[in-house]
Amino acid sequence: MLGTIPRQRALAGALALAIVVPLTIGTTSIATAASDETTHKAKPVNTQPTDAVLYRQSFNDLAKNLQARSSDPDIVDGTVGFTHEAPTDWAVENDDSMANAGVDEWRGWSFTTRDFWVDAEDQMRNRFARADNIIAVADSDEFADRNNAAHDFRSTLVSDEIKVKGQDAVELSFDSHYRGWAGQSAAVTVEFDGSGEQTEILRYDSASVTDNYDGSVLNANETIAIDVPEGAKNATIRWNFEASANSWYWAIDSVSVREVLPAAQEPTSAWVVSDIQGQPKDLAHAFTDLSATRPDASGLLMVGDIVSSGSEAQWNDIYKVMDDAAPILPGTVAAAIGNHESYTGEPWATLRDRFLAFAERDRVWDEYVLEGNGGEVPVLVLGQEESRPPEVPMSPEQITWFKDRLAYWTKQDKQILVISHFPLGDTASASWIPWYSNHYEHNDLLTGILGDYPNAVMLNGHTHYPFELGDWAVQRRTDGGHPDGFWAVNTGAIQVEWDARGENTEGITEVVTRDINRGLTIDVFEDRMVIDARDFGVTGATGTNDVNDVVRSVTIPNPLVK
Repeated sequence: MLGTIPRQRALAGALALAIVVPLTIGTTSIATAASDETTHKAKPVNTQPTDAVLYRQSFNDLAKNLQARSSDPDIVDGTVGFTHEAPTDWAVENDDSMANAGVDEWRGWSFTTRDFWVDAEDQMRNRFARADNIIAVADSDEFADRNNAAHDFRSTLVSDEIKVKGQDAVELSFDSHYRGWAGQSAAVTVEFDGSGEQTEILRYDSASVTDNYDGSVLNANETIAIDVPEGAKNATIRWNFEASANSWYWAIDSVSVREVLPAAQEPTSAWVVSDIQGQPKDLAHAFTDLSATRPDASGLLMVGDIVSSGSEAQWNDIYKVMDDAAPILPGTVAAAIGNHESYTGEPWATLRDRFLAFAERDRVWDEYVLEGNGGEVPVLVLGQEESRPPEVPMSPEQITWFKDRLAYWTKQDKQILVISHFPLGDTASASWIPWYSNHYEHNDLLTGILGDYPNAVMLNGHTHYPFELGDWAVQRRTDGGHPDGFWAVNTGAIQVEWDARGENTEGITEVVTRDINRGLTIDVFEDRMVIDARDFGVTGATGTNDVNDVVRSVTIPNPLVK
């Protein structure tokens, strides 16, 4: 891609014209009156008494302690953005050899902003897109940029005592951005009641992480179950980072400890596919695999780029697949419009109406309710209303409707699925790249609205990025929003896979890496949502294969359920 021009990916083979036999799909569609108001004035949903979180540390209270640039040679003098003052009852323990050596800003664990850290040098630091305001950073590379001495780096970040009395087990969660190097290591340990006995619960080193670049631990989240010894009252967590001179870095944010969820009951399930773009054979096979794993699913969510350019022939291919799969498809199909629905050069209204005919709606946004053993699951569909640019122009009516429906379902204590083809900036896979932040006419407004709803889960396609990356599912927090933010999840692609190449965001490029066939299954229980990222395998000439694997999985607790 060049600049901020929306990409139109290459088509894979010619598409044949098929006779259409429209599929009748039962849906629940709810229209809601909307006003012209687009400003966001809602207060965050207060779920702290009911969401089983025992402890949170965002580091954001340290904003008032930030100091101006001290000695980093690459940061403009006077730029404010770091402190060595840890949160109350936290501590930083540095090896004595680091005293009076290296760059002041990065001497041991430091507390800084993402922007200040990137000002020192990018080198994939900017990819920590889930970072929320103040983050904790251990950076041996930047520490070594002064005095030209051999500054080995050994530093430990020590948490406050966290109350775990009465718990058999807890879950530690924190956002993590790690870049490894030979001989470098990072470890998390837990100690109970000041016993002096530290148990290692996580380790990054050359045996577990690919040195220099490993996308699975960049912009990632770590959630770790910890058994609590009988009678233990408090736990102390430590983040230990050790590296030879001029190695790489580790950054963390948004530390929390929560109760462990009980055993799950029966769910309401859904299938999710996106970015089909001229691969009807792979789509048909994906439906077969989805039916084999979730035969009783209540909904099929199609998150945009269902066709490759929007021609009648391409839509006919999709109708044919849907008709052939009718006996196994869920009863509700909810479709979102993507950019590839409108690339033939025909008038926007013509291309939009072809999508709407498929979606069986009279507008690009709407609401569906999936019903199953796990109860009602609301699905809110957002989309482009006019021709581009921008990629997603949205009327005040759509935005106000969206706010109203989020508020309505939150009052019902429901987790909410939001489907929209494009990612919001700094959410799931690749959206740290600048041109992905410009697709929505109201990107910041929508992000701020969702930031008040920790029960909202946004599904987006478009990027085709690997499920193996650390940011395929992201808990995105916003300034002034709920401390748990909202979730954004990459839906993968039926067509091909893309990935980013380059050290610095400014010079990043994207490449097609391979042919793929991937999607999601979602299981919604009363107290959680479980999302499995699945690989169906490329069908090739045979139209089938034996692949039906779970690549990644994330469990998202429902913060509204006591």
